[in-house]
Amino acid sequence: MTTTASAPSSAYTLVEADPNELDIAENVRDGVAITDDPDFIASIAALGVRQAVSAVRRADGTLAVRDGQRRTLAAREAGLSSIPVMVREQSADEKAEGIDRITEQVNCNDQREPLTRGQRAAAVADLLDMELSVQKVATALHVPKAYVEKAGRAGRSERARSQLDDRQLTLEAAALLADLEDAAEAEPWITDTIDSIFERGFGVEYHLNNLQRRVAERAATSAAAADYTARGFALLHDEPSTGTGDWFSVADLRTADGEPIAADAPEQAPHLWHVYVYEAGSTWVDKKTREEVDEDDIDFDTVDEDDDVEPFDGQLHANTVEKIPAWRYEFFLHHDNRAAAGLELAPERIATANGASDAGDPQDGLTPAQRQAARAEAERVEKERAERRKVKALNRAGATATESRRTFLTGLLSGNTAPKNATKWIVTALATHGDVFTESKTHQRYADIMGSPLSDAPQKADNGTVARAEVLLLARVLTAFEARLTGPQDSKDYWRFSSKHYRGMVGIDSYLTFLADSGHTLTPVEQAAIGNITIDAAHAAVADEEA
Repeated sequence: MTTTASAPSSAYTLVEADPNELDIAENVRDGVAITDDPDFIASIAALGVRQAVSAVRRADGTLAVRDGQRRTLAAREAGLSSIPVMVREQSADEKAEGIDRITEQVNCNDQREPLTRGQRAAAVADLLDMELSVQKVATALHVPKAYVEKAGRAGRSERARSQLDDRQLTLEAAALLADLEDAAEAEPWITDTIDSIFERGFGVEYHLNNLQRRVAERAATSAAAADYTARGFALLHDEPSTGTGDWFSVADLRTADGEPIAADAPEQAPHLWHVYVYEAGSTWVDKKTREEVDEDDIDFDTVDEDDDVEPFDGQLHANTVEKIPAWRYEFFLHHDNRAAAGLELAPERIATANGASDAGDPQDGLTPAQRQAARAEAERVEKERAERRKVKALNRAGATATESRRTFLTGLLSGNTAPKNATKWIVTALATHGDVFTESKTHQRYADIMGSPLSDAPQKADNGTVARAEVLLLARVLTAFEARLTGPQDSKDYWRFSSKHYRGMVGIDSYLTFLADSGHTLTPVEQAAIGNITIDAAHAAVADEEA
């Protein structure tokens, strides 16, 4: 049934029509499978047809759709009884009508430019800014909540939106970029680092993730140092070198009388001193009291057990404790503040200063043997500091590389066909390293990367194609090697294990090489792990990336 609503022009009339009574007729867009687009159908069901369909009225009174084929089909699937239709009378000239139909349909489709990825993200961000919840936005736009959460973050950033439109970044990376730009408002150095990442133009997503890890580490150390900074100490995020004459440790300094300074000297003048905070392992604490707990006092057999399970012999239930970073604090004085602090250099520090004479210096009062010992000690301390800086940078890069590698694995193993030569590699790998399945956490790594437990694999293989079964086999092998690479503690320091037999790292070179052949770009820490480059070369590359 058709009812006239209004006539906006002499050529067209707006009517409400039953979509089931409309004739789709001929259309340049042929073979539409509307059921393949459930989101579009859901949108039509929820909102109706917002843009009127265009149609012509034939001599027999039927309406033939000219523009709006998909809207009409979706309305039928959604069970709508009426949709808006702009109607004009069909021309009596059959040839002219045919020409008009084709040109109208082509032009309408050509001029209908879809929203870009960046524009969609901006729209989501605007809706969230209007205080709609993530769930309400997801419902209104018929998209997953996870998309709304990421798009809402990415939509805040002009650069992220541009990168989305150019398909240079995934939605996840664009969201991360926007978060980093927000963090840069408080820490301007982040902006310079972002700029350098895009100037390099390769491995952008990896470098953004590594930057995010650096920002998170700085936030953690800032929180750990909060009591000190509140008292006036300036915070150092990177351990300074004491070999250049710019920074001095407590041991490098003496009072005006030549005596060693007290351990609490920095507390007496916090405005002159810097505090360096670093993570030195971890410790267990009681969740309620926050008091430190001896690891031997914890019954780890109660892990994942109900709270009412009685721990062994007076030990603590594992659910009542948690592992937290163990923070250490060192104090440094910048040379600009030494005079204000009224402190002198220790003789050993004078002896190791740049330009100090090997033959002796009356200023330090040391014998040649004492001077030699002082220099050896200074070199040892500086070497240790440099090593800690290197380990910190490489561990951070190792953690980021693991995250990137596992994301690649998830994508690689989500398809229905395995990479070329996968079966040949599996046969060779298992013939040589068949014990890889005995690695700790192999089941967990499989579940993390595949998104389902290993126990589901047989059914998935039965229900899938032979090619998909090959992918599942490949997943089992690759995730076992991933478990071997990072170990039971999900270590991030695998860069130091270039000796393949160290910690049972046999076969890791084959594993990472296969990933590289399958499209994964090996990072410097991964290159070091298999001996392609030295650890020092890996550190130089990481330091250059973070500069």
